[in-house]
Amino acid sequence: MVEAAIREDWPRTIEEFDAWHARQPERWEFQWGRVSLMAPASMNHSIIKQNLFAILRTALAGTPCRAYVDGPQIRTDEISAIPDVVVSCAPIDHSTPTIAEPVILAEVVSPSSEGIDPMRKWFAYRKIPSLRHYLVLSQERREVQVHSRAGDLWHERFVTEGALELDDPPLRLELGDVYAETDIAA
Repeated sequence: MVEAAIREDWPRTIEEFDAWHARQPERWEFQWGRVSLMAPASMNHSIIKQNLFAILRTALAGTPCRAYVDGPQIRTDEISAIPDVVVSCAPIDHSTPTIAEPVILAEVVSPSSEGIDPMRKWFAYRKIPSLRHYLVLSQERREVQVHSRAGDLWHERFVTEGALELDDPPLRLELGDVYAETDIAA
């Protein structure tokens, strides 16, 4: 993601951003008054994102939950973001590109966005009442930073081998499957 220099004619609020973004040919995100262009993904980024989506889609089959990739917007009072993978257990609202009740949000991060972008989003995401897990996946090494809600508290852990287990919804994600076909060594 490339954060653009602030211009006078750029949106400053979520409402202004929505109207502005509807006229743009590119995909943009909005975070605390700043717009960011969604940069082209690396091959590892694309593979990891697709692997995660496929694993979640299969694991959630037959449940009320559904995995989405490449498109659904997550909006709060502070941001309008497009995570790599979203899981929601709410009924589909075909009238909007926004997922109002995500339970899992996942971002595959590049070296340039790894330190700042996920933390900025995390500050907004953790306020979403329905959210249970925020996953930040490295595209350079087998590592998933996991933020999980337990009541009113959030717990953070790092998974670098074996499987990532989530409790709500109950899922087991093998890291070998998530990182399959990438050039990242086990």
